[in-house]
Amino acid sequence: MNLSFPRLLVLIGLAFSTTTATTAADDGTTLTDQLQAAKRKVTAQEVTLRYKFKKGESLIWKVEHLGATETTISGNTQTSESRSISTKVWNITGVDSKGNMTLTHSVANVDMWQKLSDRPEVRYNSKKDKQAPSEYQQVAKTIGVPLATITFSGDGTVVQRDNSRRPANLGLGDLVMLLPPKPVKVGSRWHEPAEIRIREKDGRQKTIKTRKQYTLKKIETGIATITVETQVLTPINNSTIKSQLVQQLTNGTIKFDIDAGRILKKQMEWDETVVGFNGPDSMMKYVARYTEEIQDATSASAGPPEQTVAETTARATPDAEPAIRR
Repeated sequence: MNLSFPRLLVLIGLAFSTTTATTAADDGTTLTDQLQAAKRKVTAQEVTLRYKFKKGESLIWKVEHLGATETTISGNTQTSESRSISTKVWNITGVDSKGNMTLTHSVANVDMWQKLSDRPEVRYNSKKDKQAPSEYQQVAKTIGVPLATITFSGDGTVVQRDNSRRPANLGLGDLVMLLPPKPVKVGSRWHEPAEIRIREKDGRQKTIKTRKQYTLKKIETGIATITVETQVLTPINNSTIKSQLVQQLTNGTIKFDIDAGRILKKQMEWDETVVGFNGPDSMMKYVARYTEEIQDATSASAGPPEQTVAETTARATPDAEPAIRR
């Protein structure tokens, strides 16, 4: 019997499939059964999530933040757009007998841009520009100097802090994400409480209680995928207050290397709309994305990186508020 080469391949494939199915059926399971069993095993597996930094390590991340705000008041619409690209480095300066780790982070370079609807765009690249425009002068002062030194435990609890400069509050939480105190499995949740201070129309400050809810979504090849959502616990019926919270309401995904004990990637999203924050015909919409991804990690024996860098502010200026002009 003469068979064409394609026909022969089809017959070989059928024979292989039949043999595989028969072999799998010998112990009463199919390949699909085995895959499902493996999936159930991974889902039921408990893991302990802990930071595992060593003294002398330097960890480098690329950080990017894109944001846009659109506000409408009495038919007048204003827009504000910004982009920030930087590099973040944590220098691990010590690990004590209890396993508490001390890190210092600082800024070495930033590349920033902003555009307001009725003004020329403004740019600043710390590697190229000798003089920063007025909008970025405060940012320029942070280049090359330590912003904060913290000592924290393996689960991310901060035990000591030395902030030389007030960090920008982007709703991202502390420098280190809080990890669950006990072993967790896929589907487990844990929470990190926080407070946000806002200012009411009469000038008084109001404290808003929030929390970040973390959920372990899956584990693949030693990487834990964790989702995070900011939940507002204080009842809020005031649109003016809501407009001050939009930049704090983060939702995103974190990739955590279980064996290495560190975050590999973090991506946060904002998409919030507030109606009536400044009168019945006013509206604010805020859309943004924040991403940081590890680029390199060096040990003490390899020597420090050429530049020590850290997370920069993602807004136009450290204390900038959304552009709202009458």
